[in-house]
Amino acid sequence: MSEFQMTHVALVGARMQSFLPLGFRSRSELTMHRALPPPGPVLLQHMDQKELRSLFAQQLPIWVHNVITDPGFPGRDRMLMHLRRFEGELRDNRDNEVIAEVLTSGFRNRQLNPLDLPESMPLRQRCRILMSVEPWQESYRQLETELVKVLTDEAEAIDIWLATAQPEIDHALAV
Repeated sequence: MSEFQMTHVALVGARMQSFLPLGFRSRSELTMHRALPPPGPVLLQHMDQKELRSLFAQQLPIWVHNVITDPGFPGRDRMLMHLRRFEGELRDNRDNEVIAEVLTSGFRNRQLNPLDLPESMPLRQRCRILMSVEPWQESYRQLETELVKVLTDEAEAIDIWLATAQPEIDHALAV
C-alpha cells in the first residue's frame, strides 16, 4: 500500500464517514481488511448503468481502498495506472492549500471533501479552499471518471468478489 499512501490518506482517511457503516472508524482499522459494502437489493450487474455509475461514484473511497489493498480485486490492473497518476498529482501539488488540507485531514481521519464543504466550516477557510480547489477538482474528477468506468465494466466480477471475499486479507497476499 505504500505506493499509494497519499491516495489512501486523501480518499480514505479524509472520507472515513464512508466506512462508518462498515464498522471502521480509522485508516489503521482498515489495515489488512477489505471494506465490503452491504449487498443491495439487486446485484450490481443487474443495475441500470446510470444508477450503477452513481453508486460507484458515491462509494468511491470504499472501492479505492479495496483496489489498493486487495491484489485480487477485479479490474485492479486497469485501475492502477489511474491511481498512480492521481498519486503523482498529489505529490506534485502537496503545497496546494486544498491538497495539503485533505492530506492533513486524512492523516487525522477527519472528514474533508473539498467538493462538498460543510456549512459549519469557517467562511475564511472555505474561501481559501475554494480559491485553490482547481488542481484537486481536476485530478479527483479524472480519477473518479476512470475508476467508475472500470468498476462498471467489472460489475459482474465485483458481484462475485463481494460474494466470496473474506473481510480479512491474508498477510502473504497484501501488497
